[in-house]
Amino acid sequence: MVCRNSRLVLGAATLLLGAGVVRAQDMPDPQAMRTQIQLIVQERPRESEAAARAFLMLVAPNLVPTLDSLKAGAGLIRGENQPLIVIDGVPQPDLSGSRLLGDQYWAEVAQLTVQFGMVQNLNRRDSVRAQLVGKMFGLEANARAQQRSYRNASEANRAPIRKQIEALITQHFDLEDRLRGLEIADIERRLADVRAENQRRRDKRAEFIKFAVEDIVRDALRPQ
Repeated sequence: MVCRNSRLVLGAATLLLGAGVVRAQDMPDPQAMRTQIQLIVQERPRESEAAARAFLMLVAPNLVPTLDSLKAGAGLIRGENQPLIVIDGVPQPDLSGSRLLGDQYWAEVAQLTVQFGMVQNLNRRDSVRAQLVGKMFGLEANARAQQRSYRNASEANRAPIRKQIEALITQHFDLEDRLRGLEIADIERRLADVRAENQRRRDKRAEFIKFAVEDIVRDALRPQ
């Protein structure tokens, strides 16, 4: 579940980092993100549950009951304090058959926790971009919920779910486009500043040369 669908696992983060829309210092690289998600899924820290729930309340409050139902289902099948067996970094199925529900819940918690940290880091530099990225993560959470519904639905009921997923990804694309627009505007503004400075230096070429020559001459005559 953690790495099954790369589009919905790393989602906006990888896409924006790769496109240069969000700068590298504002989020971990994709491999580091995968590692963080895997560690949370394996270790199941309680603080991650709190962070995931808080983030979901901000970006997709409609999904809080869904997250709670995943946890309740996993808890009923697997004792809450029963350890997860991991071999070579891969969670193993147990005899109770609780792997699917447990993996679904903790994969969602891990994803939301990592994304929450990324939005917080980005917000320190650019609150406008952070708000847009948060909305994208909310859409991704909804898409993952629809993905789970699609997997469990009958063939007759899959068509409307597919349309909902398409609507979510369309909104996601539009937000991505807005982020790219902000980045283009920043590049154009920086380019305009560089061109203006270059033109100023050209206009004052003789003055700059004169000042430079005078500095060299004064330094040559300065007592050693």
